[in-house]
Amino acid sequence: MTLDMKFLQAVDPLLVPGMGTENVALLLYSLLRMTRPKNVLEVGMGYTSPFMAMALFDNEVETATDKALLTNPQVEMSADEAERFGVLNPGYFTQTTTPTLHAIDDFSMQGSSSVTVLDTLKNLNLGDYIRVYDSDYRGSSQLIDRSCFPLDFVWFDCGSIRDYRHFISEYWDLINPDKGMLLLHFTHQIMPHTVAGGAVPSLAPGPVVNEIKRQQLARGMDANFEVLSLLEPHKQRQGSVTMIRRLPPSDKLRGNSYETEMEQAFQDPEKPFPKL
Repeated sequence: MTLDMKFLQAVDPLLVPGMGTENVALLLYSLLRMTRPKNVLEVGMGYTSPFMAMALFDNEVETATDKALLTNPQVEMSADEAERFGVLNPGYFTQTTTPTLHAIDDFSMQGSSSVTVLDTLKNLNLGDYIRVYDSDYRGSSQLIDRSCFPLDFVWFDCGSIRDYRHFISEYWDLINPDKGMLLLHFTHQIMPHTVAGGAVPSLAPGPVVNEIKRQQLARGMDANFEVLSLLEPHKQRQGSVTMIRRLPPSDKLRGNSYETEMEQAFQDPEKPFPKL
Protein backbone atom coordinates (compact mmCIF):
# COMPACT_ATOMS: atom_id res chain seq x y z
CA MET A 1 0.00 0.00 0.00
CA THR A 2 1.40 3.40 -0.97
CA LEU A 3 -1.00 5.60 0.97
CA ASP A 4 1.94 6.95 2.90
CA MET A 5 2.31 10.25 4.74
CA LYS A 6 3.45 12.04 1.59
CA PHE A 7 0.28 10.98 -0.22
CA LEU A 8 -2.03 11.83 2.67
CA GLN A 9 -0.48 15.26 3.11
CA ALA A 10 -0.83 15.95 -0.62
CA VAL A 11 -4.54 15.07 -0.72
CA ASP A 12 -5.56 16.64 2.58
CA PRO A 13 -6.39 20.06 1.04
CA LEU A 14 -8.94 18.34 -1.20
CA LEU A 15 -11.04 17.16 1.74
CA VAL A 16 -14.28 19.13 2.06
CA PRO A 17 -16.09 18.00 5.25
CA GLY A 18 -19.54 18.68 3.81
CA MET A 19 -18.94 16.22 0.95
CA GLY A 20 -18.69 13.29 3.38
CA THR A 21 -15.96 11.37 1.55
CA GLU A 22 -13.27 11.11 4.25
CA ASN A 23 -14.04 7.41 4.74
CA VAL A 24 -15.41 6.70 1.27
CA ALA A 25 -12.05 7.54 -0.33
CA LEU A 26 -10.36 4.75 1.64
CA LEU A 27 -13.24 2.39 0.84
CA LEU A 28 -12.88 3.08 -2.89
CA TYR A 29 -9.13 2.55 -2.71
CA SER A 30 -9.61 -0.83 -1.01
CA LEU A 31 -12.35 -1.97 -3.39
CA LEU A 32 -10.29 -1.06 -6.43
CA ARG A 33 -7.28 -2.89 -5.00
CA MET A 34 -9.41 -5.97 -4.39
CA THR A 35 -11.37 -6.11 -7.65
CA ARG A 36 -8.55 -5.05 -10.03
CA PRO A 37 -10.77 -3.29 -12.61
CA LYS A 38 -9.34 -2.04 -15.89
CA ASN A 39 -11.89 0.57 -16.94
CA VAL A 40 -13.03 2.78 -14.07
CA LEU A 41 -15.43 5.73 -14.15
CA GLU A 42 -15.78 8.50 -11.58
CA VAL A 43 -18.54 11.09 -11.92
CA GLY A 44 -17.86 14.02 -9.61
CA MET A 45 -14.16 14.60 -8.92
CA GLY A 46 -12.61 15.62 -5.61
CA TYR A 47 -11.00 13.99 -2.58
CA THR A 48 -11.76 10.50 -3.87
CA SER A 49 -10.01 10.98 -7.22
CA PRO A 50 -6.36 10.57 -6.12
CA PHE A 51 -7.26 7.56 -3.97
CA MET A 52 -8.80 5.89 -7.03
CA ALA A 53 -5.86 6.79 -9.28
CA MET A 54 -3.38 5.56 -6.67
CA ALA A 55 -5.23 2.25 -6.43
CA LEU A 56 -4.84 1.75 -10.18
CA PHE A 57 -1.13 2.61 -9.96
CA ASP A 58 -0.63 0.18 -7.08
CA ASN A 59 -2.58 -2.50 -8.97
CA GLU A 60 -0.33 -2.16 -12.01
CA VAL A 61 2.85 -2.36 -9.93
CA GLU A 62 1.67 -5.39 -7.98
CA THR A 63 0.34 -7.12 -11.09
CA ALA A 64 3.73 -6.79 -12.76
CA THR A 65 5.44 -8.25 -9.70
CA ASP A 66 2.99 -11.14 -9.50
CA LYS A 67 3.24 -11.85 -13.21
CA ALA A 68 7.04 -12.00 -12.98
CA LEU A 69 6.74 -14.44 -10.09
CA LEU A 70 4.45 -16.70 -12.14
CA THR A 71 6.32 -16.58 -15.43
CA ASN A 72 9.84 -16.74 -14.02
CA PRO A 73 9.59 -18.67 -10.76
CA GLN A 74 12.83 -18.69 -8.84
CA VAL A 75 14.43 -22.01 -8.04
CA GLU A 76 14.60 -20.90 -4.45
CA MET A 77 11.71 -18.68 -3.42
CA SER A 78 11.52 -16.92 -0.11
CA ALA A 79 8.78 -18.10 2.21
CA ASP A 80 6.69 -15.02 1.38
CA GLU A 81 7.14 -15.51 -2.38
CA ALA A 82 6.14 -19.16 -2.12
CA GLU A 83 2.97 -18.28 -0.24
CA ARG A 84 2.16 -15.53 -2.74
CA PHE A 85 2.77 -17.92 -5.64
CA GLY A 86 0.35 -20.39 -4.10
CA VAL A 87 -2.62 -18.00 -3.95
CA LEU A 88 -2.31 -16.46 -7.43
CA ASN A 89 -4.68 -17.28 -10.32
CA PRO A 90 -2.48 -17.72 -13.43
CA GLY A 91 -5.44 -17.17 -15.76
CA TYR A 92 -5.82 -13.60 -14.58
CA PHE A 93 -2.33 -12.60 -15.68
CA THR A 94 -2.94 -13.27 -19.37
CA GLN A 95 -4.48 -9.77 -19.47
CA THR A 96 -2.15 -6.84 -20.02
CA THR A 97 -4.43 -3.79 -20.27
CA THR A 98 -3.26 -0.70 -18.37
CA PRO A 99 -6.00 0.42 -15.94
CA THR A 100 -7.56 3.83 -16.56
CA LEU A 101 -9.73 6.16 -14.49
CA HIS A 102 -12.21 8.08 -16.61
CA ALA A 103 -13.36 11.14 -14.64
CA ILE A 104 -16.33 13.31 -15.61
CA ASP A 105 -16.87 16.73 -14.05
CA ASP A 106 -17.96 20.12 -15.38
CA PHE A 107 -16.21 21.81 -12.41
CA SER A 108 -19.27 23.97 -11.69
CA MET A 109 -20.16 22.86 -8.16
CA GLN A 110 -19.55 25.54 -5.56
CA GLY A 111 -17.39 24.42 -2.66
CA SER A 112 -16.05 21.35 -4.46
CA SER A 113 -12.32 20.63 -4.55
CA SER A 114 -12.61 19.34 -8.12
CA VAL A 115 -10.96 22.48 -9.52
CA THR A 116 -7.68 21.73 -7.71
CA VAL A 117 -7.62 17.95 -7.92
CA LEU A 118 -5.80 17.88 -11.27
CA ASP A 119 -2.83 19.73 -9.79
CA THR A 120 -2.73 17.23 -6.93
CA LEU A 121 -2.78 14.28 -9.32
CA LYS A 122 0.04 15.85 -11.32
CA ASN A 123 2.12 16.42 -8.20
CA LEU A 124 1.62 12.78 -7.23
CA ASN A 125 2.67 11.64 -10.72
CA LEU A 126 -0.71 9.98 -11.24
CA GLY A 127 -1.78 11.98 -14.28
CA ASP A 128 -1.15 9.09 -16.68
CA TYR A 129 -3.84 7.02 -14.99
CA ILE A 130 -6.72 9.44 -15.47
CA ARG A 131 -8.63 10.84 -18.44
CA VAL A 132 -10.74 13.88 -17.61
CA TYR A 133 -13.93 14.84 -19.44
CA ASP A 134 -14.83 18.46 -18.74
CA SER A 135 -18.57 18.14 -19.24
CA ASP A 136 -21.91 17.25 -17.73
CA TYR A 137 -22.25 13.50 -17.24
CA ARG A 138 -25.41 13.50 -19.35
CA GLY A 139 -24.34 12.52 -22.83
CA SER A 140 -20.71 12.11 -21.82
CA SER A 141 -20.78 8.37 -22.40
CA GLN A 142 -20.47 9.31 -26.08
CA LEU A 143 -17.12 10.99 -25.36
CA ILE A 144 -15.51 7.82 -24.01
CA ASP A 145 -13.76 5.70 -26.62
CA ARG A 146 -15.71 2.52 -27.35
CA SER A 147 -12.62 0.43 -26.66
CA CYS A 148 -12.87 1.46 -22.99
CA PHE A 149 -16.16 -0.39 -22.50
CA PRO A 150 -17.44 -2.20 -20.61
CA LEU A 151 -16.83 -0.25 -17.43
CA ASP A 152 -15.65 -2.50 -14.60
CA PHE A 153 -16.12 -0.08 -11.70
CA VAL A 154 -18.22 3.09 -11.49
CA TRP A 155 -18.36 5.68 -8.70
CA PHE A 156 -21.21 8.18 -8.99
CA ASP A 157 -21.17 11.18 -6.66
CA CYS A 158 -22.88 14.00 -8.47
CA GLY A 159 -25.98 16.16 -8.42
CA SER A 160 -29.38 15.68 -6.80
CA ILE A 161 -31.54 12.62 -6.17
CA ARG A 162 -33.02 12.69 -9.68
CA ASP A 163 -29.57 12.49 -11.21
CA TYR A 164 -29.31 8.85 -10.16
CA ARG A 165 -32.15 7.95 -12.52
CA HIS A 166 -30.64 9.94 -15.40
CA PHE A 167 -27.23 8.40 -14.82
CA ILE A 168 -28.42 4.79 -14.60
CA SER A 169 -30.56 5.23 -17.72
CA GLU A 170 -27.49 6.16 -19.75
CA TYR A 171 -24.70 4.16 -18.12
CA TRP A 172 -26.14 0.93 -16.69
CA ASP A 173 -25.77 -1.04 -19.93
CA LEU A 174 -22.15 0.14 -20.19
CA ILE A 175 -21.21 -1.55 -16.91
CA ASN A 176 -19.57 -4.95 -17.27
CA PRO A 177 -22.24 -7.68 -16.88
CA ASP A 178 -19.46 -9.93 -15.58
CA LYS A 179 -19.11 -8.62 -11.99
CA GLY A 180 -19.06 -4.91 -12.89
CA MET A 181 -19.77 -2.64 -9.90
CA LEU A 182 -21.70 0.61 -9.50
CA LEU A 183 -21.31 2.63 -6.30
CA LEU A 184 -23.71 5.45 -5.45
CA HIS A 185 -23.08 8.04 -2.74
CA PHE A 186 -25.66 9.53 -0.32
CA THR A 187 -28.41 6.99 -0.94
CA HIS A 188 -30.02 7.04 2.52
CA GLN A 189 -31.89 10.09 3.78
CA ILE A 190 -34.01 11.18 6.69
CA MET A 191 -37.30 9.98 5.24
CA PRO A 192 -40.76 11.07 6.46
CA HIS A 193 -42.54 8.54 8.65
CA THR A 194 -45.18 8.17 5.93
CA VAL A 195 -42.48 6.59 3.74
CA ALA A 196 -40.09 4.95 6.18
CA GLY A 197 -42.75 3.73 8.60
CA GLY A 198 -42.76 4.32 12.33
CA ALA A 199 -43.91 7.32 14.30
CA VAL A 200 -41.12 9.77 13.42
CA PRO A 201 -38.86 10.53 10.43
CA SER A 202 -35.83 8.24 10.31
CA LEU A 203 -32.68 7.50 8.33
CA ALA A 204 -33.78 5.04 5.69
CA PRO A 205 -33.12 3.98 2.10
CA GLY A 206 -34.15 6.74 -0.26
CA PRO A 207 -36.41 6.16 -3.26
CA VAL A 208 -33.48 5.20 -5.49
CA VAL A 209 -32.22 2.37 -3.28
CA ASN A 210 -35.71 1.20 -2.48
CA GLU A 211 -36.48 0.90 -6.20
CA ILE A 212 -33.24 -0.98 -6.90
CA LYS A 213 -33.95 -3.42 -4.06
CA ARG A 214 -37.57 -3.77 -5.21
CA GLN A 215 -36.43 -4.73 -8.71
CA GLN A 216 -33.93 -7.21 -7.30
CA LEU A 217 -36.61 -8.87 -5.18
CA ALA A 218 -39.10 -8.93 -8.05
CA ARG A 219 -36.64 -10.88 -10.20
CA GLY A 220 -36.14 -13.49 -7.50
CA MET A 221 -33.90 -16.34 -8.62
CA ASP A 222 -33.29 -14.57 -11.93
CA ALA A 223 -31.86 -11.38 -10.40
CA ASN A 224 -28.72 -10.42 -12.32
CA PHE A 225 -27.41 -7.98 -9.72
CA GLU A 226 -27.00 -7.79 -5.96
CA VAL A 227 -27.17 -4.81 -3.61
CA LEU A 228 -25.45 -3.80 -0.38
CA SER A 229 -25.59 -0.44 1.43
CA LEU A 230 -23.04 0.79 3.97
CA LEU A 231 -24.10 3.52 6.41
CA GLU A 232 -22.25 5.95 8.63
CA PRO A 233 -24.78 6.12 11.48
CA HIS A 234 -23.28 9.29 12.91
CA LYS A 235 -24.33 11.27 9.81
CA GLN A 236 -27.77 12.38 8.68
CA ARG A 237 -26.52 13.26 5.17
CA GLN A 238 -23.60 12.25 2.94
CA GLY A 239 -23.22 9.16 5.09
CA SER A 240 -24.14 6.19 2.89
CA VAL A 241 -22.83 4.22 -0.06
CA THR A 242 -24.85 1.69 -2.02
CA MET A 243 -22.99 -0.93 -4.05
CA ILE A 244 -24.63 -2.76 -6.95
CA ARG A 245 -22.70 -5.67 -8.45
CA ARG A 246 -23.76 -7.21 -11.75
CA LEU A 247 -23.90 -11.00 -11.76
CA PRO A 248 -22.77 -13.29 -14.59
CA PRO A 249 -24.52 -16.69 -14.86
CA SER A 250 -21.92 -18.33 -12.61
CA ASP A 251 -22.66 -15.82 -9.83
CA LYS A 252 -26.44 -15.97 -9.90
CA LEU A 253 -28.40 -17.60 -7.12
CA ARG A 254 -28.63 -21.37 -7.46
CA GLY A 255 -31.73 -23.26 -6.45
CA ASN A 256 -29.90 -26.11 -4.72
CA SER A 257 -29.92 -26.36 -0.95
CA TYR A 258 -26.76 -26.10 1.14
CA GLU A 259 -26.79 -29.77 2.08
CA THR A 260 -27.32 -30.85 -1.55
CA GLU A 261 -24.40 -28.77 -2.79
CA MET A 262 -22.12 -29.92 0.02
CA GLU A 263 -22.71 -33.52 -0.96
CA GLN A 264 -22.41 -32.85 -4.71
CA ALA A 265 -19.25 -30.77 -4.45
CA PHE A 266 -17.40 -32.45 -1.60
CA GLN A 267 -19.12 -35.86 -1.20
CA ASP A 268 -19.72 -34.75 2.38
CA PRO A 269 -23.26 -35.18 3.78
CA GLU A 270 -24.21 -32.21 5.92
CA LYS A 271 -27.02 -31.03 8.15
CA PRO A 272 -29.24 -28.11 7.05
CA PHE A 273 -27.77 -24.62 7.24
CA PRO A 274 -29.01 -22.41 10.15
CA LYS A 275 -31.97 -20.14 9.40
CA LEU A 276 -31.02 -16.48 9.17
